[in-house]
Amino acid sequence: MSLDLCQAAFSIVNQMHAMVAYWTADERCTFSNRAYQRWFDKSQEELAGISLQELLGPSLYELNRTHIQGALRGEKQIFERHLTDSSGATQRFLATYTPDVVEDVVRGFSTHATELPSQTRLHEWLPICANCKDIQIATGEWHPIEEYLWQYSAITFTHGLCPKCMPRYFPSVDAEVKPS
Repeated sequence: MSLDLCQAAFSIVNQMHAMVAYWTADERCTFSNRAYQRWFDKSQEELAGISLQELLGPSLYELNRTHIQGALRGEKQIFERHLTDSSGATQRFLATYTPDVVEDVVRGFSTHATELPSQTRLHEWLPICANCKDIQIATGEWHPIEEYLWQYSAITFTHGLCPKCMPRYFPSVDAEVKPS
């Protein structure tokens, strides 16, 4: 590839909104685009050579470990993940880990992560307590359903009582009273 073509490719990848990076077989970063750098709030120099585990931290690395291992076996990985940036903002991503295989040897893998719209439907098995309705997340922790949906969707809750529950908590209030 000519230098001009390399520069053009580099420029295009840097202008993408999706996060793009390359990881070696020993899980070291050798390339990251600007979107990747912005999301992790690290410069290109800080990301160069960083280990995947150091960048992601122990919890997120563990969640992604099977996908990392799959890519390093030469198997393309496509999955959804919720990521939290350095400011605490959480966003849902579609991630693709594409193995870099030359002569049957996996040299590493590229990552491509693109934000998914918050309006898309949740579509995963969701462990929920049959009694209190808390949700179990991937780390095994339990969280109130309102907290889970607030973090992983665009839903904001307001609280009130439905006509069926109103008499239980406020028996003297006329059940026919409609909210204004």
